[in-house]
Amino acid sequence: MRNSRSHFLHIATIFFILTVVVALCSWVGSIYELGNVQNLISPEGLRWMLRNAISQYIQTPALQYVLILLMGLGIAYESGLLQSLWKAVRYQKTRSMKERRALILSVIVIIIYTLLIFSITVTPWTILRNVTGTLENSPFLQGLPYLISVGIGFAGMVFGFASGRFRTDREIIRGMGSLIVRYYEYFIILFFVVQFFTSLTYSRLTEWLHIGSVSLHFLFLACCYLPLLLIVLRKE
Repeated sequence: MRNSRSHFLHIATIFFILTVVVALCSWVGSIYELGNVQNLISPEGLRWMLRNAISQYIQTPALQYVLILLMGLGIAYESGLLQSLWKAVRYQKTRSMKERRALILSVIVIIIYTLLIFSITVTPWTILRNVTGTLENSPFLQGLPYLISVGIGFAGMVFGFASGRFRTDREIIRGMGSLIVRYYEYFIILFFVVQFFTSLTYSRLTEWLHIGSVSLHFLFLACCYLPLLLIVLRKE
């Protein structure tokens, strides 16, 4: 099975090749004056790539959201909380009394944390709403991935210490990075996904091909998050 998979190009390689294709098409398009196509291989295009390659990647929401969520989930995973919850969902009876107590404490922490966030968000003019008292562009929505990660992380820490899986803060730090290391491929793939779409937008080939901004946006989101799902399914 491994040998059959090795014949297929890696997703990151595919997007790298697509970026090269976009650059070549932009060069041809600029020569034949196809609409407003901008040449990526020109001095101006090369300068643009050097100025934006890193910043566009770092500023991509998918990178920020996935990175922060994997930190919290990593703690929950290394503590054994996720595995214990999976056993509970499947009605498995293999948990010890200590593990059951740790799971109950973790659920209580999640409930208290959720109620706390709810109490400072749901009522008007609370601290997680915007200056007009609504949720639109509010700190709550902008920081939701962070809030979720912190909640999961807290629950994982409680479970880890209560079950004896964690003994020092070193286990917590190791847990924060465990899933980032496990799914390192995703961050490489995302880099090339971002380069492809930013190059495609800069070249204005989308205008010549009549690809709308909304369609392009949804395609970009799909290419950002689907590789992570595929990697998770493959790892598991």
